Amino acid sequence: MSALPEPLPVVEPALKPLTPVPPPSRRNAALGLLLFLIVTCAGGFWIWRSLQRNHLEEQRLAAIRSARRVPVHRGTLEVRVKVSGTMRARVFANIVAPRLRTPENDRAMPLIRVAPAGARVRKGDLVAQFDPQATKDHLDDTRDGLHNRSNALAKAKVQLDVEFFALLKSIDQARGKVDKARWDLKSISVRSKNAAEGLQLNLEQAQAEYEELLAQLPLRLESQAASQAMSEISEEIERLHVERHEEDLARLDVHTPVDGMVVLQSYYRHGGEQVTIDAGDRLTPGQPFMRVVDTRTLQLEGAINQAECEQFRIGQQARIQLDAYPEALYHGRVHSIGVMAVTPGRQQYYLRTVPIRVEVMDADEKLFPDLTASAEVVIDRVENVLLAPSDAVKEENGQSFVYVQKGDGVEKRVVTKGRMSGTHTVLEGGVNEGEVVVIE
Repeated sequence: MSALPEPLPVVEPALKPLTPVPPPSRRNAALGLLLFLIVTCAGGFWIWRSLQRNHLEEQRLAAIRSARRVPVHRGTLEVRVKVSGTMRARVFANIVAPRLRTPENDRAMPLIRVAPAGARVRKGDLVAQFDPQATKDHLDDTRDGLHNRSNALAKAKVQLDVEFFALLKSIDQARGKVDKARWDLKSISVRSKNAAEGLQLNLEQAQAEYEELLAQLPLRLESQAASQAMSEISEEIERLHVERHEEDLARLDVHTPVDGMVVLQSYYRHGGEQVTIDAGDRLTPGQPFMRVVDTRTLQLEGAINQAECEQFRIGQQARIQLDAYPEALYHGRVHSIGVMAVTPGRQQYYLRTVPIRVEVMDADEKLFPDLTASAEVVIDRVENVLLAPSDAVKEENGQSFVYVQKGDGVEKRVVTKGRMSGTHTVLEGGVNEGEVVVIE
């Protein structure tokens, strides 16, 4: 057996005494803690910003991928300005209660018949009728007066004729006396002096009477003519009186002077209740109670700002939309523009607007007065240009750009922007026709 190796001697290291380390000061500990906090906050903020940027970028890319895509096309750009207002008729007729020429021409008249509101009437149709009984009674009285005047005139003519023939008979008798006195005077040679003087005096007296009657004849004729003229004038006055009331009677039947639709007026009863005029109401002479409007001449009456009035011209095309029927669209045309600015209200006295009227070219049964509406007036038109949706054009650092689809992704491309409307923008450079832009 081999002998076991002897164990190696164990050498213990010499121990040196430890040098004591002085404790750190409080100031150094505070600076270290502050530095640690700053580094920790900066790192956390950098990580948060990086995550936020990545998240926002992912959201933007996801929005771009899911966004609507519209091809750039060539077409016509129309710049429109909206005008709000109320529908009014250019051709209409205000119907008022008739003014009569009766003694009590200021009294209220009962309305016994009226056309219903909204009814379509033609020119000359009966639209209202007032109670004619009082006028008929007065007309009967005036006709009786005319009959009496006519009888009095006929009687006066007969009397004048009788007086005229009596005067002629008196003249003939006076001339006969003159002739007889002359014949008697021829026998003067066989008569005494006194008898001869008597015959001469008879002749002179008969001659004087005859001449006096002849002198009275033109005066009597003139007097009779004046008397007859007065009677005829009286009859004519009474006849005109009858005709006047006959016209009043006819005026109680009110006929429309134009074609159109009936619009009844309203009034306030005692107590503040607002009602529409109807049969049975009493109207004073001259009181408006109806309007007949020609719906074929309806137009939008609105106002535009005085700073924009230079953009509007007569004849500009427009698209009209009713607030009551949003689905109904009508073609319009600027009919007239005011020449003077007006104040829109008492409160905004410092503002000025210009009246404008846009006529409806294709009116239908839905249109009637007092409807609120709006018109989009085409103030500018550019043809054969590249158009893209205005929502697709972005602004960044003073430049305009769009996202153009490239394969499965998009490409950010700087463009040159031209005229704009409410929905589209003209692109004058940067894209080609047919390229697809992305609307985020």
